Amino acid sequence: MKNRRKLLPLGIKKRTTTELPALVALAAVGQPWFSEQHLTDLMVVAMVSQLASEPDSEVHRVAMDLFERLGRDELVLEEIRPLVLATNEWIQRQPNGRIQDAIDRLMRAGKQPNAG
Repeated sequence: MKNRRKLLPLGIKKRTTTELPALVALAAVGQPWFSEQHLTDLMVVAMVSQLASEPDSEVHRVAMDLFERLGRDELVLEEIRPLVLATNEWIQRQPNGRIQDAIDRLMRAGKQPNAG
C-alpha cells in the first residue's frame, strides 16, 4: 500500500508551522533573545520558497535575496522584513502539496551524508 500524506484542504495551511515561526523569528531580529532557531526558521522560509517556485520567478529571486542576507554577519531588520513577509505570503497562497513537496525535498537533502 502506498504511503499517503495527509494534506489540509486547498489553501489551508497549518499557520503555526508554516507562518508563525518566521514571524516570531522576524520579531526576534536584533533582540538579545534572538537564537540560532530563529535564524533557522527564517532560512527555512527562504529555502522552501526557492524550491517551490519557478527558477525565474519574482518570488524565487526574493527568496534567494533573503537567504543571502540571512547569511550575513549582521541581520538588518529593515532589509529582511519585506522579504520574509513576501515569501511567507507567497507560501500561504500555494497548494499544500507543492509546499509539502519542497519541505520533503529539504528534509531528504538534510538526511544525505556529506560527500567528500
